[in-house]
Amino acid sequence: MAYPKNPHTIVIKNEYYPKGLREIDVWNYYQKVKMQLLKETLGKNIMVFFAVDENKFIVIRKNKSEGLVRLNMTDYDDVVSGRSISFHNIMNKYSSYGVIDIDTDNFEIAKDLAIEIYNLFYNHKVVRDVKIIYTGKDSFHIRVYFNNDYKIDYIKSMILGILSEAKLTNDYTIKAKRQGNIPNLDLQRNIYNAGFIALHSLSIDGLKCMEIEPKKIRWFKKEQAKI
Repeated sequence: MAYPKNPHTIVIKNEYYPKGLREIDVWNYYQKVKMQLLKETLGKNIMVFFAVDENKFIVIRKNKSEGLVRLNMTDYDDVVSGRSISFHNIMNKYSSYGVIDIDTDNFEIAKDLAIEIYNLFYNHKVVRDVKIIYTGKDSFHIRVYFNNDYKIDYIKSMILGILSEAKLTNDYTIKAKRQGNIPNLDLQRNIYNAGFIALHSLSIDGLKCMEIEPKKIRWFKKEQAKI
């Protein structure tokens, strides 16, 4: 196992970890969630946000042999270290689910909107399942699961169609970037080679990307995602 060479070195320090999150803390967390993270990243290329200093990161998409980075049982402990902070999936050409990125700086509005979007898709006839996922930062992803794999651009168009039918464009934008203070439903994760944070990964704030039960989201606080 790639046990940290400098286990007590602080890699993240912020309001959630005022005393600092150490390499050993990150490493222990990823050993604990190894099987869950492997299941989440199975068959996908990934991006790794690697800490080069305290609160400073570089993004790694290729390994030493210039191949794209993947996680599997064999190389998990080569890729995962005390400085491998955040893991993001790279969207394949085909997928069984799409991602709606709720983009707003207001955490309470984000929670209300997550419930609204969840209920819309949960009751839709073409949808198999829906999950609310806290991203480890300021907002949520809504994952919309379908019964089959489809081209990712088709999934994007299906999600856009359902949002448009519900007339959500009257209250929110559906664009690549948020404009002003209006909450934005970003669908840009649904593009081949686009990145999105992996469930069970940490964010660069050191908070867990985790599924939230719809009935618990109104009382959810970011501090609950600390490791």
